[in-house]
Amino acid sequence: MMNKIKNTLAVIVFASSNLAFAADWQFDLNKTQINFVTPPSGMMQVTGRFNKFDGQIKGDVFDQKNLQITFVVDLNSVSTGSKLNDGVIKGSSLFDAEKYPTVNFKSTSVTQIDPAHVIVQGDLTILGVTKPVKTKVTLDMPKFDEATKVVSINTTADLVIRRSDWGMTGYSSFVGNDIAVHTTGVLISNNVKPEDLAKVMKAK
Repeated sequence: MMNKIKNTLAVIVFASSNLAFAADWQFDLNKTQINFVTPPSGMMQVTGRFNKFDGQIKGDVFDQKNLQITFVVDLNSVSTGSKLNDGVIKGSSLFDAEKYPTVNFKSTSVTQIDPAHVIVQGDLTILGVTKPVKTKVTLDMPKFDEATKVVSINTTADLVIRRSDWGMTGYSSFVGNDIAVHTTGVLISNNVKPEDLAKVMKAK
């Protein structure tokens, strides 16, 4: 499944050929989490997470407006602590994971608020339907590990998805419409030029 997910990732082109920190960034999957919670206003509230996903970011971490992001989530990896709930979520009344096994996101623009925060806009595809979404992302300062020669960046992002916008209207009398998604992640790269590592060390 993960190979299939990786094959669906779009090829990202740099927004500029002169990016100062032009490195490929991958999510450290062991340190990244995607959690969700349904609104408390429904008859029942469901919390859970997705255990399988993949993502990539390219761009200049010192000029975040040029960042470009893709992300793919394996819907069959949903985990709520209840096999019954997991089955319902993956079923044809909601995600229909047998027909549409992934949720896909590709950024269309990144607006820098300050050095640590950006607004990411992009296209989110669920059930074969693509809609624009917007989320605020926090990017910590890059850190360089002398032992592994890896640069890492901690990130967080929050997004509220109105599921009915994608035609996901099943069980609407039990579970609310607005689903809150909270992502915490660590971006890593071992493809950073020595002169750019100096910028990281100077910024520490």
